[in-house]
Amino acid sequence: MSVQSALDSLFEEAIKRQEESQGTMVVGSLMQHLVGAKLEVLYPDIQIDHHGASVADEPTGRPGDFFVNSCSIHVTTTPTERLMFKCQENLDAGYSVLVITTDRGVVSVDNLSENQSLTGRIDTLDIQQFLVGNLLEWSTFEAGSRHESFSKLIESYNRIIEECETDPSLKISLS
Repeated sequence: MSVQSALDSLFEEAIKRQEESQGTMVVGSLMQHLVGAKLEVLYPDIQIDHHGASVADEPTGRPGDFFVNSCSIHVTTTPTERLMFKCQENLDAGYSVLVITTDRGVVSVDNLSENQSLTGRIDTLDIQQFLVGNLLEWSTFEAGSRHESFSKLIESYNRIIEECETDPSLKISLS
């Protein structure tokens, strides 16, 4: 299975679970904590702070879901004008801004940023692009190493779920 296919399966399952359990944020939780896990694996010497997926940035004083060096990272399934306002605040504070979203969300960010005169000032990535590139690099593009790289990401993700979420069913089985 390709890395892309493995991620597709994870997101398809999350979408299915979210549809079955109205009111839950399965996809958003998956996205946020996979991003956090990737950042931890990529930057083991940088403190990456994790919060529950339903914890808002503002009450905790965070400029985004994650903050690495001078980059504010926002993870969202549904970009909004409110997000663009936060991005503008980040830019005004001298931070660079990365929005990680769904493939449809990328188009929304492009449209919203144009409406807010932020075109060309915000980096936007589809969640799967954000993950696939690093997973392939971590495996040094060796087919036999992809499972190990993917497992490392999932182990970090599952630890974050244990620490930050109350729903253990958000964990991903490696079997």
